[in-house]
Amino acid sequence: MQALPALSPQAEVREPVVAAAPKPAGPAGNLAKRPNFVLILADDLGFGEVGCYGQKKIKTPRIDRMAKEGLRFTDAYAPAPVCAPSRASLLTGLHTGHSAVRRNPPKTGEIPLGANEPTIGEMLQAAGYRTGLFGKWGFGPNSGNNNTNPNARGFTDFFGYMTHHMAKRYYPEFLWNNGQHYPLPGNKGDSGPLYGPDLIMQRALAFLRDADRQGQPFLLTLTLPLPHAPSVTRALGQYRTKDWRRQDKAHAAQITQLDTYVGTLLDELRRLGLADNTIVVFTSDNGPHEEDGVQHRFFDSNGPYRGVKRNLYEGGIRVPFIVWSPKLLRKTAKKRTTHPTIQYDLMATFADFAGIRAPKNDGLSLRKVWTGAGGAPKHEYLYWLRLHAGSTRSHRAEDQGRGKRCAAAVRFGEWKLVGFAPGTEYSTPGKKWTYELYNLNQDPGERRDLAKARPALVKRGERYLKRSWRPLD
Repeated sequence: MQALPALSPQAEVREPVVAAAPKPAGPAGNLAKRPNFVLILADDLGFGEVGCYGQKKIKTPRIDRMAKEGLRFTDAYAPAPVCAPSRASLLTGLHTGHSAVRRNPPKTGEIPLGANEPTIGEMLQAAGYRTGLFGKWGFGPNSGNNNTNPNARGFTDFFGYMTHHMAKRYYPEFLWNNGQHYPLPGNKGDSGPLYGPDLIMQRALAFLRDADRQGQPFLLTLTLPLPHAPSVTRALGQYRTKDWRRQDKAHAAQITQLDTYVGTLLDELRRLGLADNTIVVFTSDNGPHEEDGVQHRFFDSNGPYRGVKRNLYEGGIRVPFIVWSPKLLRKTAKKRTTHPTIQYDLMATFADFAGIRAPKNDGLSLRKVWTGAGGAPKHEYLYWLRLHAGSTRSHRAEDQGRGKRCAAAVRFGEWKLVGFAPGTEYSTPGKKWTYELYNLNQDPGERRDLAKARPALVKRGERYLKRSWRPLD
């Protein structure tokens, strides 16, 4: 692996100002015995874009090794088919019918997290954890020191992109170091001397080493923009000589670069002696994109599933999900699970491992699944909502002209109900909605609509949809 570039003198990152850790919430105890957490969230990485989930063209040896050494989920989901609501649900444990962020932001602004919706960072910081977020934030204006930025929402350390739209620049002219501008001299457009993800990764590693020196339990959240469009990378690497389209080469190189970062992080945990007491989660915020000319069919990016980013079919929401911890999760090492789970379970799970009480949310603890203890609770149903989500050709084709309508879906057991509202805004599910019903055990590709044949199941799913929506304050 090529060494991460040294910071230029003009762009030296200052050490973050870290607030004193508050007293732990919940049961007292030795903080040193509480596990550390590393959460790696890819951006628009499809279920089938990783080798251990069936990818053939793109090389991901380090993520594949992580899966071989850890626990790989086959039925894991992002909370939404687009970025902002998906990430908000992950951070707050609230699904998209309850969270304040239910759509991607407009080009002219950002949608903040709900003021009364505690984040994973706030929960763990209150329990004595040092908490870092490195990469894409996306829940407030492009300015520092306000009540919507990461430092105000539970993260002692932040370095990266403040807004959703800023994160589309791989060679940004500046990043944010907590609430301060961090200029990147020479960067302009899609080129420059300083590749944003490299610097973000460098800061994440520095956080890891500093937390180790302090002996403080930590949450490291790595939210690199890879492989979101545009397909910009600092090197095409092994794909340079491939007889592929330029966009596809760059997209593959982005994913392999992400894979390299994952390996670097795991290697550093081992080098520091932190691996035995750290739980690492790798996942993605929604299904694969086809923007900037990337051909998702060329890579079979959604694997055996129907749909892409923006669709509520499985390809738009089913994502890679791998959990790794050589000692803490040794009973489930090298195994695979079909346990249905969704990212809004992470808050409850982290709280369970940390021995603290989670804020009220929609998730369930996955601790028994991750440790192999048996008897893990299961959701009565999983819920998704899609409000306005932009549009791409494949997304429109899969939704058969309904791509810009409000849509919602539930999975209950082997059944999946997908519903489309009559318009672009939310309305109470009912007679004006159109429904499709699929049996995921028999038809994982969602090709045989059974709504007319199983009306009782449609009604059951409709009740779940109605139960899940709460109007915004």
